[in-house]
Amino acid sequence: GSDMKQMLHLRKKGLKRAVLLILLAVLHCNNTALYDEALTTYPRIIRPGLREWNPLNGNLSSRIGGTTGTATGVITAGANRMGESAKAVCVTASEIDFTSANFRSSPGTIGAWIKFNTAPVGSILQNGSASTTYIGFRVSQTGGPAFALTYGNGGGISGGNFTTSTLTPDIWYYLAFAYGSGVGTFYLGPHGGSLAAIYSSVGPYGPDNNPLRFFLMNTNGCIDDLVAYDRGLSADEVKENFLTLE
Repeated sequence: GSDMKQMLHLRKKGLKRAVLLILLAVLHCNNTALYDEALTTYPRIIRPGLREWNPLNGNLSSRIGGTTGTATGVITAGANRMGESAKAVCVTASEIDFTSANFRSSPGTIGAWIKFNTAPVGSILQNGSASTTYIGFRVSQTGGPAFALTYGNGGGISGGNFTTSTLTPDIWYYLAFAYGSGVGTFYLGPHGGSLAAIYSSVGPYGPDNNPLRFFLMNTNGCIDDLVAYDRGLSADEVKENFLTLE
């Protein structure tokens, strides 16, 4: 009798171990799958306020939000800043537009990676129009060393001019504009370098009804990883986006 009880006890103990091992294996497999997905595909921090995200993996489709961009010319799939093929969108003499109001909220933040194949001329990134005084925001360059960083609500221009070295072709740069608590801040950083708040100003900001627009003067270049938030991100949050690779 005692031998039989001991055998049943050992059998139950062995069954419990087997079930536990199977459970651990299943959990490990699921964790590995999630971990690999986060590492190799989209390790983006989905923080509060994210309304639009266009990874721009060879197309203009959205992953969060729902706004697919449009181009005035042909787009091609390009390599991103890490050299991964079909992970960016490139154009030749074409403008790219995104029409969602999520790209022009106030407060709000816009961020994207941009690379030029030729020296940029005119507006690089903007939502706005110069109606009496500027409405919206704009980042522009005329081929010289002066960056024009402008934002306003039509009642008076806030923002100003920032002088820096001319953007170098074939280098990826992160550009961002964040507006919150009455302050607008422009950020710029090259891939492999440091992100900096290159201009900040207190003043009114009013989004324009025009789309968010890239390469208005048909500059040849590429864009990647466009995000829009309905709040002004902190400098640390913008830096985290700068360091993120989809």
